[in-house]
Amino acid sequence: MNRKIVAIGSIILLLCFSVLPVTGHDPSSSSTLYSNDTGTLVDESAFVSAEFLVKFTHDAAVSFSSSGNIIHSGISSLDSLITEFCVQNVERTFPGERIKPKNICLFTAIGLDRIYTFEVCEEVDIQSAVAAFERNPFVEYAEPNFIGQAHAIPNDPMFNVQWGLRNDGTNPPNHPGTADADIDAPEAWDIETGESSVIVAMLDTGVDWDHPDLSARIWNNADETANGIDDDGNGYIDDIRGWDFANNDNNPMDDHGHGTVNAGIVGASTNNGVGVAGVDWHCKLMPVKVLNQINWGQYSWWASGLQYAADNGAKVISMSMGGANPSQTLKDAVDYAYGLNCVIVVSMGNDNSNTVYYPAAYSNVIAVGATDTDDTRCVPPDWQPFGMQNGGSNYGNHIDVVAPGNWINSTAWNNVYQYWAGTSMATPFVSGLAALLFAKEPSLTNAAVQNIICITAEDQVGNPAEDTVGWDKYYGFGRINAHDALLYLTEPQLDIGSIVGGTRITATLNNTGFGDASDIQWNITITGGFFVLPRETSGSIPSLPGGGSTELSMSVFGIGLGLLFPQPLITVSATCAEESSVEKSVEATILFGQVTIQ
Repeated sequence: MNRKIVAIGSIILLLCFSVLPVTGHDPSSSSTLYSNDTGTLVDESAFVSAEFLVKFTHDAAVSFSSSGNIIHSGISSLDSLITEFCVQNVERTFPGERIKPKNICLFTAIGLDRIYTFEVCEEVDIQSAVAAFERNPFVEYAEPNFIGQAHAIPNDPMFNVQWGLRNDGTNPPNHPGTADADIDAPEAWDIETGESSVIVAMLDTGVDWDHPDLSARIWNNADETANGIDDDGNGYIDDIRGWDFANNDNNPMDDHGHGTVNAGIVGASTNNGVGVAGVDWHCKLMPVKVLNQINWGQYSWWASGLQYAADNGAKVISMSMGGANPSQTLKDAVDYAYGLNCVIVVSMGNDNSNTVYYPAAYSNVIAVGATDTDDTRCVPPDWQPFGMQNGGSNYGNHIDVVAPGNWINSTAWNNVYQYWAGTSMATPFVSGLAALLFAKEPSLTNAAVQNIICITAEDQVGNPAEDTVGWDKYYGFGRINAHDALLYLTEPQLDIGSIVGGTRITATLNNTGFGDASDIQWNITITGGFFVLPRETSGSIPSLPGGGSTELSMSVFGIGLGLLFPQPLITVSATCAEESSVEKSVEATILFGQVTIQ
């Protein structure tokens, strides 16, 4: 994609990418499924109605097959139960042959390879089926497929209508969508919920720091006191909570509402029994007011806000705004913040067109479009309830990703909650994810964060005519997935570095990921040449830690000049148990044991 931008001037016009709010919410709370002390099943609906789990014994030589609608296990007593309880399908619960477990010895020792999920007809009584299978001598145990509250599901009463975090296809009630058309936030929270050391600067209309769901999350400048003196020497007097560039004072309180909504999406206090949940549970929100009470602002405010945020420790800068004119000043401010390792997240615009807005068009930002509750791009008439008859998510060659941006329930000005819509609302979802990544791995560069968010986005989940394979101008790399992004930080990434010659062929194997690689199998092969020995060498490495490297080598004798004989081709490959694999080939000449890489 082409993201080269030439700045031709500056302008002070703003277009802020959100649409008018709709007030209202559907508060609800989830009930407890199990007693806290015994784990006893309290509600019979707390397990899947047509599934149960079976773990077979070590000596159960099960081999499942089907003929027509009949499932066979290879064991007659089990086949009788399969028929009696109308078993429709049997699958491994932990498909070890596909996911290649990190520790295969532990995987099999525990017996995860012997656990299967049985799917039965809806009318089958699961408890009766479980009891019958439990009595079979080839079954170690059988149990219902229980439904439990995930570890990171918050108790905020409006969480159920926050479809962008977890979409079950029924919420919000007046605009339901498609199940799992969300960022997989609960799954992500099982990995990381955030750190208070990560600061997200909200460049916006300000933030209502008195809101009960935000008051505990506001950044405090510990080096400044309210005494009329610039204690920390940063050029701003008494900037205890941030700065108001629209009015040039130290009171970045929201006087419009837009900024408070976006702040709540990023980081509303979560699991506190109040209101809504934020993407990040613990980050600090730095109010930087660069939009005035009618939701517009000067580029100079934006540029100053970018510098302020970067200089005062922000790791993420969220900018739900844009102007139609390029500006070198604004671009320089973006580049400055980027140079201080800030991740800058910007909205695409709401025209349903390929109109370019800034700073979204600059290369050192993440440009974000908006999706609806069914994962399709927001288009007319999606935003009509919010006062935009022809509004839709902008697209173009500079878009990076998309995120939920319609009927987004969040904190609102004056201590209430409202639904809003627009690419403005999609942007803080990405900002919150960036904050979670920094919390999980503080050493990340901004380029790495941007790359992780893009490569782990879900592709081809939207309108097939627009959301084509790979990057496209409507969805970018896809709709963000917070769980997959954080999971990436736990996985290895194998890479072949240099391949050098000499008296031996030596290749460098790197693990550029964050997780350890285990059970590495490597191979070096040579094709071409004349009388080359050996042709292949292989080996194994028990483990390679994240960020680690090792050398692979082989000696070789023969002739291969690429003149009278086919040009020798050296191929180095490696795989690990965690499903990372790599292969690299180079041409070479070989003359009596001396290898020269071309």
